[in-house]
Amino acid sequence: MASNGWDTLPLDEAVQVNPSVPLQRGEAYPFVDMQAVDPASRSVGPSEMRPFTGSGSRFIVGDTLMARITPCLENGKIARFAPNGDQQMAHGSTEFIVIRGKPGVTDNDFAYYLTKWDGVRLYCISQMTGTSGRQRVPTDSLSHCEVTIPPLKEQQAIACILGTLDDKIELNRKRCKTLEAMARAIFQSWFVDFDPVKAKAAGKKPPGLKPDLAALFPDAFEDSPLGPIPKGWRVGSVAEVADNPRRVINAVEIKPETPYIALEHMPRRSIALADWTTADAIESNKFEFHKGQILLGKLRPYFHKVGVAPVDGVCSTDILVIVPKQPEWFGFCVGHFSSDAIIQHADRASTGTKMPRTNWNDLARFQVVIPHREVAELFTKQFKQISDRIRQSIIESRTLAALRDALLPKLISGELRVPDAERIVGRAT
Repeated sequence: MASNGWDTLPLDEAVQVNPSVPLQRGEAYPFVDMQAVDPASRSVGPSEMRPFTGSGSRFIVGDTLMARITPCLENGKIARFAPNGDQQMAHGSTEFIVIRGKPGVTDNDFAYYLTKWDGVRLYCISQMTGTSGRQRVPTDSLSHCEVTIPPLKEQQAIACILGTLDDKIELNRKRCKTLEAMARAIFQSWFVDFDPVKAKAAGKKPPGLKPDLAALFPDAFEDSPLGPIPKGWRVGSVAEVADNPRRVINAVEIKPETPYIALEHMPRRSIALADWTTADAIESNKFEFHKGQILLGKLRPYFHKVGVAPVDGVCSTDILVIVPKQPEWFGFCVGHFSSDAIIQHADRASTGTKMPRTNWNDLARFQVVIPHREVAELFTKQFKQISDRIRQSIIESRTLAALRDALLPKLISGELRVPDAERIVGRAT
């Protein structure tokens, strides 16, 4: 027993490792694959419903899923299972080790943060065996990892402190998704489905638009190479409203604290580009970008990786930096560059054998229906309000995550005690 009254135990005695879950072979349960785990999120939901075949990991609501394969564990793929529906049991990739609190020994919430702690995660990484690129953590190696466990009440208090920060981060994440869905719905309605024009053509008032805004939309359609489009609008190319500055920054000119974005940091068609690191170890030239510019993966299969930069920084040369030619086309550009249509266009236009890529010249030829400037300006005004709120949530979440990551090792090791941590979190939230 440690001097502070905490018990020192092997990890596999402190928690349950791969506990039994009574799944029925042939029955369909929620299934979680490795790709679904976001290192920045505390929870992971099911990827799909899939029949249980008898192999793979098994778990219940609240269990911690820890990646056991490289590079997933190094990238921090550890999350708790949170189903979308009522089903409590699930299964997943064979590359998960399942962790659960042990009755009378460890609180289940505390077990999650214990697994996230570098004392456990880095130990597991050090135990990986196997051929290069396919190394895995042997489950039996967990018996050699000693952890110091506080009394249950203190475990619950530690999990509550860290959970308060994660709750706020999760709330911000959900808010971002809701705001983004709103922006996409407006874009789809105005510039793809042409709902305001359809309503006026039918002699109705466009839903959700005030009369002065509705007046900006035509009340009829005309033929075009892309089919019927609003009267007075026209078919043009992306190059008419957007550009690719391609400013290259020499590696020696990049400061270590400069935000750096690689393909792995990029979201899947998301305004909320919330992940980046710093340029500490950059050894080659990168593209420069500025806050509010659009970043798009140009390497197959990453054409769906699109986001709006929330800060100034540099990015991988496998990412295109895109800017609207005039500010009023900002929302219109974001909507199109994150659409299914342009992703499919990029895929068709990509060239190369091992690593097919698209380029700006190919994307610039993509045809779009260009509205009156006033309509684009109106949409950008609404979109900018939404994207600014998303950016505020992202910055707040990163601040909270930094605080959580600073507190976690100190609380788990006993360096910082609960009352002191509660005061720190109280000031931050």
